[in-house]
Amino acid sequence: MKYETILEIDLKKLKNNIKKLVKSYDDYKYKIVDLKDNAHGMGFGIVNTLVNYGINYLLVGSLKESLEVRKLNKEVGILASYYVTMDEIYDCINNNINITIYNKKYIDLLCSLELKDDLNVEILIDNGSNLQGVNKKSDLEYIINKINETKHIKLVGIYSDLTSFGIEDKFYYKEVNNFLKIVKPYINNDLIIHLNEPIMYHNKIKYLNGIRFDLSVLGIEENINDDIFTKGRIKKIEKEYGALEFPNIDLELIFNITSEVMEVKKVTKGTLVGRSYIAKEDMYVGIIPIGHKDGITKSIKYVGINKYKREILSDDIDKLYVKIDENVFIKDRVYILNEERDIYDFLKNLHTNRYYLMSILNRNLTKRYINEEKNNDNLL
Repeated sequence: MKYETILEIDLKKLKNNIKKLVKSYDDYKYKIVDLKDNAHGMGFGIVNTLVNYGINYLLVGSLKESLEVRKLNKEVGILASYYVTMDEIYDCINNNINITIYNKKYIDLLCSLELKDDLNVEILIDNGSNLQGVNKKSDLEYIINKINETKHIKLVGIYSDLTSFGIEDKFYYKEVNNFLKIVKPYINNDLIIHLNEPIMYHNKIKYLNGIRFDLSVLGIEENINDDIFTKGRIKKIEKEYGALEFPNIDLELIFNITSEVMEVKKVTKGTLVGRSYIAKEDMYVGIIPIGHKDGITKSIKYVGINKYKREILSDDIDKLYVKIDENVFIKDRVYILNEERDIYDFLKNLHTNRYYLMSILNRNLTKRYINEEKNNDNLL
């Protein structure tokens, strides 16, 4: 008998999140979603829901993933953010996929090609955090001049990645100001100028026409701790940068992680349960097919079975051992993470952050899309 742990993705909740975000950030012409790493574990089955409800540009990782997305939607703008080799350039041209320029060496390689059709490019800026990208005005000037001198290479955008995690991070304003200082001379209405999700927590930034969402569309926002914002600090920030805005968008977590009971055991007091727990009494134990290899450990403390929280006693590479009672049976549904559980407590118990969680979802979980508009539930 096969037992599965499933990542259940609710496309209706995704639709609701997108509609709220698009409405809340209408000042930005380009509403962009970052879909790197298999859409942060959600799979590309979410692409058309994003596009149908107001997302008009997608940032993807590799060319391979970009081509997968293009097959699903022929119209939406796509930017490949990872390195594209010279041999792959023609696939980008043929499939209308924009590529990223990182440095002078890369633009020199591109300009050496004898292109017969237009290749759209965006320039990635290192805003002072020593990430990949251009960090000198002179280098940016060189790259833009090379583009202007080359017939079939067209500059369509400039962007950067903020490493800060929102308003409480002291590096936020430094990164934004560094970015604007470098790109300001080249900004015009024809270019897409965009930054990533931390700008959600601030007023519209002058010169930007694009906002790039990532995990917020999944219902996982930055966990902003209001206690951090003392009156003195807020006053200082507002004096220098303008009034702060903390949008109350009420986003929904769009996915559940569920499994099922694969075995029930009656154990006696004093015997070993799994690898790390000695039974303190006679009890029933349920075995769940998820464990270390899936990024889930007993540190999450409990799972939900039949509307009750069930304590996790032990774990190993592919199993959790859970304290149950005689009313739990094989194949009963087990809730690892759902809307009834605070995701920030979940992350805290795992001793990790929201980005690591999304890498977990890319591992061994079967993906199931529910509430599609055609009323089809798909397994991928």
